[in-house]
Amino acid sequence: MTAMSKQKTKKEYINREISWLSFNDRVLQEAQDVEVPLIERMRFLGIFSNNLDEFFKVRVATLRRAGTISKKALDTLDFDPEETVEEILEVVRLSQEKFDKAFKVLKAELGKQNILFIDEKSLLPKQKIFVEEYFESNVRPYLVPIMLNSKSTFPPLDDNAFYLAIELGYKGSNSHGAYAIMEVPTNLPRFVEIPTEGNKHYVMFVDDIIRYRLRKVFGIFDFDSAKAYTLKITRDAELDIDDDLSKGVVEKMSRSLTQRKKGQYVRLNYDKEIPSHFLEFILRKLKLKQKENAIAGGRYHNKRDLMGFPDFGRKDLCWTKLVPAKHPVLSKESSIMSAIAKQDILLHYPYHSFTNLLDFLREAAIDPLVRTIRISLYRVAKNSQIVNALVNAARNGKNVIAVIELQARFDEENNIAVTQRLQDAGARVIPGVVGLKVHSKLIQISRKEGLRTSRYTHIGSGNFHEKTANVYCDTSLFTVNKEIGREVRKIFEFFESNYTRHVFRHLIVSPFNTRRKFIDHINDEIDNAGKKKPAFIILKMNNLVDTGMIKKLYEASQAGVTIKLIIRGICSLIPGVPGLSDNITCVSVVGRFLEHSRIMVFCNDNKPLYYLSSADWMTRNIDHRIEVTAPIYSPVLKAEIQDYLDIQLDKNAKARIVDKSLKNDYIKPIKGFKAFDTQMAFYDKLKKMQ
Repeated sequence: MTAMSKQKTKKEYINREISWLSFNDRVLQEAQDVEVPLIERMRFLGIFSNNLDEFFKVRVATLRRAGTISKKALDTLDFDPEETVEEILEVVRLSQEKFDKAFKVLKAELGKQNILFIDEKSLLPKQKIFVEEYFESNVRPYLVPIMLNSKSTFPPLDDNAFYLAIELGYKGSNSHGAYAIMEVPTNLPRFVEIPTEGNKHYVMFVDDIIRYRLRKVFGIFDFDSAKAYTLKITRDAELDIDDDLSKGVVEKMSRSLTQRKKGQYVRLNYDKEIPSHFLEFILRKLKLKQKENAIAGGRYHNKRDLMGFPDFGRKDLCWTKLVPAKHPVLSKESSIMSAIAKQDILLHYPYHSFTNLLDFLREAAIDPLVRTIRISLYRVAKNSQIVNALVNAARNGKNVIAVIELQARFDEENNIAVTQRLQDAGARVIPGVVGLKVHSKLIQISRKEGLRTSRYTHIGSGNFHEKTANVYCDTSLFTVNKEIGREVRKIFEFFESNYTRHVFRHLIVSPFNTRRKFIDHINDEIDNAGKKKPAFIILKMNNLVDTGMIKKLYEASQAGVTIKLIIRGICSLIPGVPGLSDNITCVSVVGRFLEHSRIMVFCNDNKPLYYLSSADWMTRNIDHRIEVTAPIYSPVLKAEIQDYLDIQLDKNAKARIVDKSLKNDYIKPIKGFKAFDTQMAFYDKLKKMQ
């Protein structure tokens, strides 16, 4: 039995934190999968590490704060925060062991491909000369060593950096001479390619280059021994936004971002080889309890940098670059709006090019018939082409209205900068909605066509972010449907005047009618199952956590409704439990691209209802955010979505089984068949359609 299978459940739910760790374990499986190209496996280790960093910054920090609440308040929660943190740390320590083993295996495999890791102790004479020169020219100017002692104040540590804890002393002596700490410069490449020897490629961590010249850094002392141990801390990333009405939203956000940099420490990763007396000194200075906050690891930390591991020109060890499929309709039209006017269109990223959406905005920016462009922005790229198009539109005299969610976690600073840039260009910016995060993915272009105004509307599952669109699997609907256009216009009216309450008959909009509408659909399936009619539900999303929706799905399962779930991340529902969820199955697809689309299908007495959404089934998405779920009315697009789902639910698909054990077992292909990559299978299908 694995550590994951020992995790505790509360009644009929899996703790969301433990379920998330199980998802991250699936990411780690990709690093261990021999079918994945070697260098991509190394990068999956970086993704795993980056995910874990954010998990501690947000979720573990939240649990630690919850642990300070009175017992009376905790009774309303479905878990005990302190017990959950204890369980998390146990699972993370075991995952760290698996990570270290995978890293060791990958280094050995790269060695067989003549890509060799070297450290300060294994340099050849020629390499020593290169490293010394590289250190003097590129590294030493950025080093700031800080001497430590029992009386000095320990310097504040940045959780976006990592550090070398240095012990200075004398060879052969058991007592240490001095302590120091030094940040490893983050503006330098983490991996330094050392000159090749023949057909061999050598790579060195920049931390090891520092270790090689460490004694020179402390050359003014007479110590003849200098040992360095890596440290990395994680801070609480929660923003504390005050209620001072005299301050603007941007000002309050800016102040909160400054405070985040001073958030409490929630984790310390350290090299397990560090002497106990040195570790105790650091923990005491940081005011950390070892059992609760400190996690031992290997020689290297900040392994999220592995996401940028170099390819050394070895394209054979990387995925073949994906050339986006041409959309069969858009590729034949010179005007995107003309194509949308003829029929509804779905785009699937990254299989289709995100440039199509950019061209949609670029066309609107210069079209003399376009009057207004409305858009809701949650996350955008730095130097965003989306923002460039909106600036261009504003300068061309279009009425540009942008709703920007300033509280998009870890994107707050960028969104503040985008706000200022759009305002400078003459656009109107609405800084979200008080008390509700705006997570919807909406664009509406109002175009004067004769005596009427047509509304070209986009509703999607993903952010308007050209960088993530290359790695996130998202879906966009483009339509001129009058009813949908009218209701999206109502949503923008709500953004402008939060006191206006609208009725939605086509769209499903959080926090207004999402819970009620989906419960109504589930009830319809329950009624049909009771009448011996066909009844099924298919749900594809990132996370399924809301207990109210889970209870309803359990009820549907017990009534005989067949429920198929495709959940990438957290799944608090437990499938396949006799008497509770016999008719529910759940799989998770984790692969080259990050599954991000949210799709819901209801049998509806063999007249299936299809929906595309920005919302997962989490309480925050249903009740505390502005989310939009759009119906798919086109029979052609319904069939397209069903093909997508059928591929991911295929019995021979590469997918993991999600169940109570959390073992992440792969689905076993039918005898005589091999598991296939669902993402590339769907891409191939779209290529054939172009």
